[in-house]
Amino acid sequence: MGRTKCFNREEVLDRAIQVFWRQGFANTSLHDLEQATGVNKSGLYSEFKDKEDLFCQSIKRYKETNLVAEILTKQPLGYENVENFLKSSLNCSGEKGCYLANTMRELSFLPHQVKKLILENVASVAELLLMNLKAVSNRNDLDQFVSMILTFSTGISLKLNAMKPKEVEPEIDFFSKNFKKLILDEE
Repeated sequence: MGRTKCFNREEVLDRAIQVFWRQGFANTSLHDLEQATGVNKSGLYSEFKDKEDLFCQSIKRYKETNLVAEILTKQPLGYENVENFLKSSLNCSGEKGCYLANTMRELSFLPHQVKKLILENVASVAELLLMNLKAVSNRNDLDQFVSMILTFSTGISLKLNAMKPKEVEPEIDFFSKNFKKLILDEE
């Protein structure tokens, strides 16, 4: 007969997210995860196959709980949603930038399942951004603009690892204002 689980899975994942966010996958040890979650190795292994599985589940949890989809589906669709998306990395809970954007730094050596989740998330965000841009513009090159937004957003997330949000916010405002002019201009 197995022992009763004495922890909440979502709380463990939320605490693990903070460690992975701060240290990255490669630099996070099982000991770090034990300390952060308050769950010993055997408890973690009873819930997750290994560190890779815990990391993968933390990525899924982050995707479920972050507000990007909510921001980008707010009605009416339009450029205000894009602006709010760009500013959303300024308000991350506990860490700097976006967890998934920061995780992309390690993409070349992440477990296959994590790469797949991250790339699926990028595609999903791209679709939502495109939907918002189509609501305000009939340009035929909006997919290229979506790429620019994603590149800028990822760069800002990485920059937030070294700078305070108030130092980065003027860059977001500048990009957003000028980008909006490009999108709304007639061809």
